[in-house]
Amino acid sequence: MKHIIYSIICLLTSVLVLVGCQKEPINPDIEGHWQLLEFTTKADNQVHKCERIYYSIQLWVVEVAEKQGPFELTPFRGRYNYDEASNTITMTDMSTYSPENSVPAEVWQLEPYGLNSVNTTFNVISVDSHSMTLESDYAILKFKKF
Repeated sequence: MKHIIYSIICLLTSVLVLVGCQKEPINPDIEGHWQLLEFTTKADNQVHKCERIYYSIQLWVVEVAEKQGPFELTPFRGRYNYDEASNTITMTDMSTYSPENSVPAEVWQLEPYGLNSVNTTFNVISVDSHSMTLESDYAILKFKKF
């Protein structure tokens, strides 16, 4: 009988520890996997349709990548921060993510992703469980969740 009680206590303790260690999203509406549909550059009001460009936002990390797209773009990773008070997203330190040879992104490499800097702040124009619109000083980006 003692063995059964001991086993139950160990099982319950293990379950509680595992459940308590789950990382909660900072903002569950924004964090996740997004497909960039298009972005409009503000300087010339030109709409750029996007093919197979994806953003992955999780906790403190953002990744931008073209998945099986026609341009074979370099993927980049950076830091992500959401500021609830100002309703802004900051993406910083965009670089390649090879552990041995991480290289900062060049502006021309980021432009197909709707970015013009390795450090960008976006105003969150709208976000829900299906779509998101972000605005930086460079462009307005429209996403759909997948």
